[in-house]
Amino acid sequence: MSDVSIEARAPQRRSRGRPKTAPDATRRTQIVAQALQIFRELGYAGMTTEAVAARCQISKTTLYRLFPSKTELMAGIVETHIKSMIDLPRDYGQLPLAQALDLIFFNDIDDEADRERFAFLQFLFLEAAVNPELNEISDKFGRHVVLRLLTDWIDHQRTLGRIDVPDARDAASMLMDMVGGSIALTRDGRMQWPGSERRRAYVRECIRVFLGGVATRPEPAGGAA
Repeated sequence: MSDVSIEARAPQRRSRGRPKTAPDATRRTQIVAQALQIFRELGYAGMTTEAVAARCQISKTTLYRLFPSKTELMAGIVETHIKSMIDLPRDYGQLPLAQALDLIFFNDIDDEADRERFAFLQFLFLEAAVNPELNEISDKFGRHVVLRLLTDWIDHQRTLGRIDVPDARDAASMLMDMVGGSIALTRDGRMQWPGSERRRAYVRECIRVFLGGVATRPEPAGGAA
């Protein structure tokens, strides 16, 4: 008799049902990552739903269930980028305001990630010049989101008595415009990269000037690391 056990010779039972699929949140993240690559390679016009579905090896039915349109795909890309631009909502406790804002704007990000952020903004700016609908998408899912998050943070600081402004949204808009000046446009309309160190210094000066006008009491020196 063979020394192979009965259990070893017994046929393996096949599992019932379909293989488990990734959760929708995970799949959305994967699709956005692939859509971003196509956007960088082919531009907005080339980032079709067909191309994204093929790259992700999924059906268009699955893609449309998670992203009903190309606009939704681009919105997902912009929303992902925003997470590298502003670190809110987050509880910064009783950190000095200058240090908190330095962290909020990811001013301590490393040089490579900083250049990557700029490269995306530059490409988005160039693509929007030939695809005007991108301006509406980036405003709705980018600037307006950042403005709301920063407004909520400033309003909370006002509630705590740390900031004195008549309108939190106006103050947030002013601060955003100031910080956004760290990446300027040249006379021919191109985005100009000042370099990470220069940009960091510019942002910290914006924070210093902003807080000099709204802080209700002196802040400890050297708050922004």
